Amino acid sequence: MEQHEHEQAVDSNTDPCQEDELALEEKKEIYGRALFRARMKMALYLHAILFVSVILLLGVINLLTTPGYLWVVWPFLGWGMGVLLHWFLSARLAAIYENIKDKEIARQLELRGLQ
Repeated sequence: MEQHEHEQAVDSNTDPCQEDELALEEKKEIYGRALFRARMKMALYLHAILFVSVILLLGVINLLTTPGYLWVVWPFLGWGMGVLLHWFLSARLAAIYENIKDKEIARQLELRGLQ
């Protein structure tokens, strides 16, 4: 088979419109995942920035009002654990969300006979 005939045979087996739709769906999926991860990271960064800002402010207030007793340690420890929990859960929840979403998409495709 000549090269030109081989290219025609390959082209006749694939539908360009279907490939474009699949590529578009894949791009939407990638975009959706990236957007979700970016939002999760942004929420975590904002939480961390707010934590540092408020703890610094409380530290200054603590040192100006009652320098003999550092009560700022208690909000630091409590809120710090909250920030660490946020960090841990955002990493884990992203993976759990992706897993659940993928399973649900596969189930819906199977129900519709598309898989």
